[in-house]
Amino acid sequence: MNHPERRRPASLAGLATAVALALLSAALVVLPGAHAAPAPCQVRYQVTNDWGSGATVDVVVTNGGSTTINGWTLAWAFPGGQTVVDVWSATYTQTGSGVSATNVDYNAVIPANGGSVAFGFNVRYSGSNPAPTAFTLNGASCGGDASPSPTPDDSPSATPSATPSATPTVTPPAGNLALRRPVRSSSDESGSLAAAYAVDGDLGTRWSTAYSDPQWIQVDLGASYPIRQVTLQWEAAYGKSYQIQTSDDGATWTSVYSTTSGAGGVENLAVSGTGRYVRLYGTARGTSWGYSLYEFEVYGVTPSPSPSPTGPACGQTPADPGADSKARNLLCYLKTHAYVSGQTDAPDADKVKSLTGRYPAIVAFDFMEYTRGSIQTQSVVDWYNSHHGIVAFQWHWYCPRGGNYAADCDFVPDLSNPSSKLYQDIDLVVRELKKMGDAGIPVLFRPLHESNNNYMWWTKKGSDAYKQLWRLIFQRARLAGVHNVLWVFNGMASGQSTPMSSWYPGDAYVDLVTSDYYQSSGDYNTLRAIGSGKTLGIAETFSPLNPASDPAWPYFVVWASRDWAGSGKDVQGLWKTAMANPRTISIDQLPDMTKW
Repeated sequence: MNHPERRRPASLAGLATAVALALLSAALVVLPGAHAAPAPCQVRYQVTNDWGSGATVDVVVTNGGSTTINGWTLAWAFPGGQTVVDVWSATYTQTGSGVSATNVDYNAVIPANGGSVAFGFNVRYSGSNPAPTAFTLNGASCGGDASPSPTPDDSPSATPSATPSATPTVTPPAGNLALRRPVRSSSDESGSLAAAYAVDGDLGTRWSTAYSDPQWIQVDLGASYPIRQVTLQWEAAYGKSYQIQTSDDGATWTSVYSTTSGAGGVENLAVSGTGRYVRLYGTARGTSWGYSLYEFEVYGVTPSPSPSPTGPACGQTPADPGADSKARNLLCYLKTHAYVSGQTDAPDADKVKSLTGRYPAIVAFDFMEYTRGSIQTQSVVDWYNSHHGIVAFQWHWYCPRGGNYAADCDFVPDLSNPSSKLYQDIDLVVRELKKMGDAGIPVLFRPLHESNNNYMWWTKKGSDAYKQLWRLIFQRARLAGVHNVLWVFNGMASGQSTPMSSWYPGDAYVDLVTSDYYQSSGDYNTLRAIGSGKTLGIAETFSPLNPASDPAWPYFVVWASRDWAGSGKDVQGLWKTAMANPRTISIDQLPDMTKW
């Protein structure tokens, strides 16, 4: 997804349109060697945006030699007097027309036999913007007479005119056949989001496309192999409708998998086919953004599944495939019980104990002040160690651009900017969730709550942006190794202009579906229809549930006592009624979670 500083300025949108189109039509340059003999490297120089006085350029350097390159500097001369003004995924120097770009720490290595690295930059120019005609890599001429693989048109079965010879099928080795292999794509959103990052084995990098359909990415395995599994590790921008295709020659494609209901997350696709080339061909995006993959993995030998953490069988597995045993046990406990009681804020849970003689099983805490420097994690760990109850968290998130959680907050541009305050806030909370996991604490995490009420800032840009933000938080947690969390989707089952179902992020990102402010018995059936058999709950209410009259919700959490008086409810009386019923589960009735 695009970084704001590399977008075309809106004020230049109409400037020199004809010139820009002409430049872009000839912007892709692949430099051959000066002689017919194959060269050890190749440079792909592509102008991806041109506004008449400046341009954005993506560069991909491919190592066609048999020796890994450790540390690189690519040099060239601009023929049109261009000036570099910004570089990403490299450092640079410029003297006159001569430019040198040097690797940064994370992309210093260019693997042998087709490995590649990518970087990009912005330039200013006056008049025209001709491409460089020659490059050197570490002082040696960099070219090559190997042309790119044929480029398909907008049809999944496009067949270019030039057809390479088919490659005989060989016995595949174990492991990811696509790892660090040559790769091409229909588009790269920027040099820092190039296709090479989808096959580099690093979950901290990714490929992202333009915001249009169709889009594709294809990898050259180097030989024709039987293909048994393709694993797609999606970023928040995922494909809803796509095909997995194979080819022996890079020209004629055979579909080995097709879906119109992709859900994102990590998709392990069982396929059966053969080919040297494997392509993901997307025809419908799951969001308004592009297609974005952390990793595109291809296997000729189906990998053995990683052993899942132990946990009971209850008809539901966590959205996080790596969820630890405590999270799995907590999910199944809630799935198989009803009327598990909860209260927001630990002092208010003490108040319930004083009122009723019983302490709620769940206490809900808030990440609200964390992003302003008030970190309370140790006090939560201390509470858990002394009470052994269930920990829940909501997040009244201050707008990263300023203002409180109800501010008019334009967060959409930040979804594609990893250096933004939005990402910083997410990563801060993710780190604290991991600390709780390291302390052995499973957490019911309820981010972006009250999805369909149009009050919180994360709801004011529509359901698509909301779902994108949810998936981003989920993915950042996964990348950070957070596996102690159950993901609690939340809204209002009734009384709103849009249904909760239209805000649902998807089964791959949600464990529990919950409502705030329980209003009628119909709310239960409304929530049951969202997702596929998810565990339900009342995450925020002024009405402690009465087992004698209310539906058998797995759990409920009462809101803070500071608002009881103005709620119109006799909250204290309702708590007394609920706790007088032996079917209401209090903290003393929980299993020993330290043994989970």
